[in-house]
Amino acid sequence: MRIFWLFSFMLFLCFSLATAQNINPAAVDVSALSEGQIMQLITEMQKRGMSEEQALALARARGVSEEQISLLRQRMENVQSRQGASRSAELGLELDGGMSSDFLFGGEELFSSKPFFTPTEEERRLFGFSLFNSENLSFQPNANYPVTDAYIVGVGDEFRVDVYGASQQSYVMIVDKNGQIRIPNVGPVGVGGRTYGTAKELIREKLSLIYRDLVSSAPKTFANIQLGAVQPISVSVIGEVFAPGTFNLPGAATAFNALFLSGGPNIKGSFRDIRVMRNGKVVHRLDVYDYLVNGNGSVDVPLQNGDVLMVPTYKQRVRVGGEFIRSGIFEPIEGETLEHLMEYAGGFNEQAYRNRVELYRNTGRERAVKDVFPDEFAETVLQNGDSVFVSKILERFANRITITGAVFRPGTYELREGMMLSQLLERADGLREDAFVERGLIMRRNEDLSLSNVSFRVGDIVSGKKDLSLKREDVVQIFSIEDLRELRSVTVKGEVQRPGLHDFREGMTLGDVIALSGGFRELASESYIEVTRRLSYEEAGQPGAQTAHLFQFSIPRSLSLNSSDAAFELLPFDEVFVRRAPGGIKEGTVRISGEVNYSGDYALVKKNERLSDLIARSGGFTAEAYLDGAMLTRPIRLSAKESRLREFARAQNQGEDTELMDFEVVGVDLARAISNPGGRDDIYLRDGDELVIPRRNQTIQVGGGVLNPLSMPYVEGRGVKYYVKNSGGFALRAKKNRTYVIYPNGSAGATSSFLFMRSYPKVTPGSEIVVPQKPERDPLPVTAWIAIGSGISTIALTLATLINSL
Repeated sequence: MRIFWLFSFMLFLCFSLATAQNINPAAVDVSALSEGQIMQLITEMQKRGMSEEQALALARARGVSEEQISLLRQRMENVQSRQGASRSAELGLELDGGMSSDFLFGGEELFSSKPFFTPTEEERRLFGFSLFNSENLSFQPNANYPVTDAYIVGVGDEFRVDVYGASQQSYVMIVDKNGQIRIPNVGPVGVGGRTYGTAKELIREKLSLIYRDLVSSAPKTFANIQLGAVQPISVSVIGEVFAPGTFNLPGAATAFNALFLSGGPNIKGSFRDIRVMRNGKVVHRLDVYDYLVNGNGSVDVPLQNGDVLMVPTYKQRVRVGGEFIRSGIFEPIEGETLEHLMEYAGGFNEQAYRNRVELYRNTGRERAVKDVFPDEFAETVLQNGDSVFVSKILERFANRITITGAVFRPGTYELREGMMLSQLLERADGLREDAFVERGLIMRRNEDLSLSNVSFRVGDIVSGKKDLSLKREDVVQIFSIEDLRELRSVTVKGEVQRPGLHDFREGMTLGDVIALSGGFRELASESYIEVTRRLSYEEAGQPGAQTAHLFQFSIPRSLSLNSSDAAFELLPFDEVFVRRAPGGIKEGTVRISGEVNYSGDYALVKKNERLSDLIARSGGFTAEAYLDGAMLTRPIRLSAKESRLREFARAQNQGEDTELMDFEVVGVDLARAISNPGGRDDIYLRDGDELVIPRRNQTIQVGGGVLNPLSMPYVEGRGVKYYVKNSGGFALRAKKNRTYVIYPNGSAGATSSFLFMRSYPKVTPGSEIVVPQKPERDPLPVTAWIAIGSGISTIALTLATLINSL
């Protein structure tokens, strides 16, 4: 296969070389080609993605002889055996004489490509547009087109004749400019302008002059006559097409090949009268509709070199819409009727209303509408500008009835003449066991399309005491017992594995519902179970203070059946509460970190565990511990409403430098808590508490309304004024009397004032001094000052007037 690939590439080499140098391909000396030329041509063929069949067909189309092909095959076998095609990139061989790939391959494609154009939506609706512009149906020219007997032989075509049998001889003959081929010992034979089938018979007749056995009754000599190379042809497409021009096509190309390259008729062009002109005369008229509708392949006629396809303007156009299989713009010819148009449109689809077609027509002065009925389809002649529309059938049923609810086969049924309700129930396989027999309903549509109810007793219909006639679009509803009563359930809450709602069942006991809930939890109290029961209908009708009944039980964890309490039978809507044992508290953990000997998580083992207990369990403080800076944080327990509000606040503040904390800081005095265990400062711990004991911090941070916010070393005995002074002093908008100090344990101290004296809070190591600032105000604009001045002037003028009057 590899050799065959290389052989195909070499065929293309001969064609390319001959094209580039404008010489006869048969005169190319393949033996003069260097190995570098051969390898570069292989690379170029691979780049172009040509298959071996395409390469062979293209080479033959350019006149490469069989002798050249044989010699190329031999040369490629030699190159392959010595070096291998896979190493062609490593050879570094260059073409002799500086020949380039463009020179070898001619620098252009053999056949024309389809130009690019963008049709409008209106043009896409043309019936026949997709024939020449479809991705799935292509008439792209190809060198591999088969030559039929109808092909017209032209100048440059090559005939190959193989005589075999009793006599053996091969001939390769090219049609000259006079349309003749020359057979040795026979002379010239005129084949140009004849069909391929006729030319073969003529050649066979001439060969019989020297091979008499060809035409004997029992021949022993035979002749195989075929076209080897077919010359490309040049065809022009003019008129109303998307891309008119002149195109190079294979010799066996047809009219549709040329129309494909031109894009086919445009919005002004005709699909019904495309003309093939040869030597100034019209030789064929093509009706594309005959091909599209009837599949008549004879419409696609073969072309000859120099042919011209002319697409004239249309004579009539009709628009088709609605419930046809095909909709779009169609081109009827003179005399065609609505029946012909419906054939082009594929007929009605399954949703079409077939009893009337709407025909809209231009009268020359205005538009008119015409109703066309089925018996008039064949008589209604179409005119230019007509529009045909078919509407849908009605969205309604002529004989539909429906039954829903407690029957075995609810659904839609056929309404037959005189059909009764009992017959419908029988078709639905009767009532289910849970059917409510006291009442059923029929929703009926009146003559004016309003709705009405027809009620009946289901039991009477089933027993035959009464029956009702049905009408079109009746909807019969049979209720079930469950439909007409509240959803019955039992609720279990408290210390069970799966608390929640359970469907009520007849005979359900207290032990049953606890088992359905997964049994008791470890902390459940089996001796304190409550059941609350709503008042009965009769009890609820009497005024009184009682709102429910209460029952208390003791059930063993085994849920044994011999327990009388466990066998207590429940009623719908009962609520069961399983309490927690008095000593069963949920375990909690706290965390201690920082300057203690054993930091980490600790379990709360007592309800009244305190700070001093946690310090003792953690091994006490390290030497670097700073007790005044100890901080205790506690999680905030939010209700569902508070959680939603907090999430809303987070969403509102998204992107801002705002943080909503899920914990609170508890100010503690750890030194007092340790020195006085059980005292006021030795507070109780809760689940989730975290105690942080830092190292001693020797800096003071000053921020807010000071000129130079910074951190500075702590100086024993110095107060707030000292640290503010070292931060540049108070800023212009500072609120001096609002200055406060945040201590390391999270507590804060505020400035107090008495008369004109301020008392600032004490400063300890690690504290932060915060000076609040007055909000910055925008300066008043000029217009505001003008308004103020105007107001003052008005007041002054008014006062002066009053004074003068007094």
